[in-house]
Amino acid sequence: MSRTAADTPRPPAAGAARRPPLGHSPFGATAPSLLAAVAYGSAALVWVLAGTSLPGGRWLAVHLFTLGVLTNVVLVFSEHFGRTLTRTPVDRIRWQAPVVNAGILIVLTGLPSSTRWATGTGASIVTGVVLVSYWRLRRMRRQAVGARFGWVVRAYERAHGAFVHGAILGVLTGLGVVTGNWWFAARTAHLHVNILGWGGLTLLATIVFFGPTMVRARIVEGADERAARALRHGATGLTVGVLLLFATGIGAPWATPLRLAAAAALGVYARGATVACLPIVTAARGAKPSVTRWPVIALGLWFPVVAWADVAVVAVGRWRLLDAVGLAMFLGVLTQTITAVLAYLAPMLRHREFGHRERMLARLGRGAGIRAVAWNAGTLMVVLAALVRGDVGAALARGGWATIAACALWLLAVAASPASAPAEGTPA
Repeated sequence: MSRTAADTPRPPAAGAARRPPLGHSPFGATAPSLLAAVAYGSAALVWVLAGTSLPGGRWLAVHLFTLGVLTNVVLVFSEHFGRTLTRTPVDRIRWQAPVVNAGILIVLTGLPSSTRWATGTGASIVTGVVLVSYWRLRRMRRQAVGARFGWVVRAYERAHGAFVHGAILGVLTGLGVVTGNWWFAARTAHLHVNILGWGGLTLLATIVFFGPTMVRARIVEGADERAARALRHGATGLTVGVLLLFATGIGAPWATPLRLAAAAALGVYARGATVACLPIVTAARGAKPSVTRWPVIALGLWFPVVAWADVAVVAVGRWRLLDAVGLAMFLGVLTQTITAVLAYLAPMLRHREFGHRERMLARLGRGAGIRAVAWNAGTLMVVLAALVRGDVGAALARGGWATIAACALWLLAVAASPASAPAEGTPA
């Protein structure tokens, strides 16, 4: 039977062809923890800018970041990537985020008022959640067969162990169990194991494979094998270094040799950071421009510099310089990494269609280079302000924090803005 003109299928009109929705993002389960991290990070910035006018001052700002931001980010991404790399079936843990944030809020409430029961209770809750996460990661790794990046999950386990050690040291100092030289030694060890271990080890293991993904580049050949060896030794060096830093509380004449030995052990960690980061910089330099390219390059350069600077500070015993080193780690490495990851994931978390995601990526990409330069210039100003006293230092601090705040608000405004509708007749 012949077909009439009405039966003949017509070609689709211009703009009628559309790709099907993509469905839920594979990172969808991370959204609640990421939103909590953004809230804690915003609060930390407010506390920093307010100085001593808010309860707890800048010491509370440090815990808003290390407890609020880092704990949420590390837990959710170690769980996500642990399951992905070991090919473990997805089993969403719905209780983890509310429970750990309840513990974090109890600790943050107890710190400014020196309420010991709140500090101890909150720390116990958070540590319990981290221990459960540790055992899940350990089970995933042992059940995985032939996983190329199984060593990454092992590094996550070491980072979780670092948190437990840091929590014990934090409780000892917060509850006043240790005093005098031992208090200062415990506080120094606590900061090292939390920042370089809990945050640093997780970042280094993740950036080896996820950094090239963020900038749409290939892993430098052999970089993952070299990073696996270097980070295994680096994690051990950090553990030894932290224990030696705590042991310096014994005082003279043993404090100096213990401090020098701690610097040598931290040097092993710094070497691991260097081996892991430099191939990421190489891969990102050869990638096409994107919203994440310059931040990935910057954090890959900041991390080795910060790690080796910390070794030098510990070796010479100039503890006042640790403020500058810590600020460089917070702003140049950890916060810059988190903002880059948020910029990379925002289109996937907010939209389920190609068109919307592509338009959001384009918006985020506009001015990305300027934003990265401004962020790192602000970081350098804040670090210099910690080294320079007087009016010059105060002016540098104000300018640096204002620049960083402006960059953060700029990025959040673009990421939170509604998606524009595609123009009529625009092809998919």
